[in-house]
Amino acid sequence: MTNNIFSKIIKVMVLLTLSLFTAFAQDEQDVDAIEKARQAKEAAEKAAAEASAATEAAIEAAAQKAAKEAREEAKRKKEEDEARKIAEAKAAEEAELDAAATAAAEEAKRKMAEELGLEYESPDETQVDNEVTVSDSTSEEFVAKEALGYNVGLTGSVGFLNGQYISNTPVGGSLVITTPFGFKAGPLDLTLSVVAGLYNGQTGTEEAQNLRDLNALLLGVGANATLSKMVFSETHLSFVGEGLGIRNFSGVSLEKLLNRGLGLPFNILVGGEGFLALKPDETDNQTYWGGLGVRLDYSF
Repeated sequence: MTNNIFSKIIKVMVLLTLSLFTAFAQDEQDVDAIEKARQAKEAAEKAAAEASAATEAAIEAAAQKAAKEAREEAKRKKEEDEARKIAEAKAAEEAELDAAATAAAEEAKRKMAEELGLEYESPDETQVDNEVTVSDSTSEEFVAKEALGYNVGLTGSVGFLNGQYISNTPVGGSLVITTPFGFKAGPLDLTLSVVAGLYNGQTGTEEAQNLRDLNALLLGVGANATLSKMVFSETHLSFVGEGLGIRNFSGVSLEKLLNRGLGLPFNILVGGEGFLALKPDETDNQTYWGGLGVRLDYSF
């Protein structure tokens, strides 16, 4: 009996020991699971922190790169603007120097032309070569007509000097047509012209009772010589009266003042007009006369 009791006690103790061991093992397992969960949480939090740090680092790097590129672009544009301003300033300076040099050269040309008595035309002066008329149909249509280069002039003269054969100095007028045909001879412009006119005077004396009317018809061809559009002289080999003769008209032209200064289409010439007649009438007398002449020229 004692052995049975002891056996039961041993069994009970074994069962209690197993129960305690099982409970302790279960407790150990629970502790390990909690620890693993805590460690996993810490690992997850660490990974999240590292990912956040990596993201912030990437954003900061991108921002720094963008700022660097923007700074370089702004610097490049500033350098380009400065280079452009320097180039523009240099170009303006060169243009100013060129203009000053051109003005000095033109002034030197003008002075030299004046010293030589030549005509000088500034590049700034506009030459009107075409006659422009406005169309009646529309206000924007124009008809351009080139100038033919002909001049027609009416000359009137009053004589105050004559030869012995003439008692009353002839007075009259002539029509002069100047053509565009000619050439330059140094500073002179030579052009072909023709003349036709009529001059009335008297020959003889009252004492001798041989007063006769002189009606000298003038027909001639010759050349006009002009210097600097100001001084002129025209000479015509002519038929004067009943024979050959010479006509000359020399003086000053107002073309620069009237045509270029005032823009008028005509010109006035003032000077002395003289005639040499080898046979002024049916007699064989030779004579001459001269006086003050004024001519009005119209260009077309």
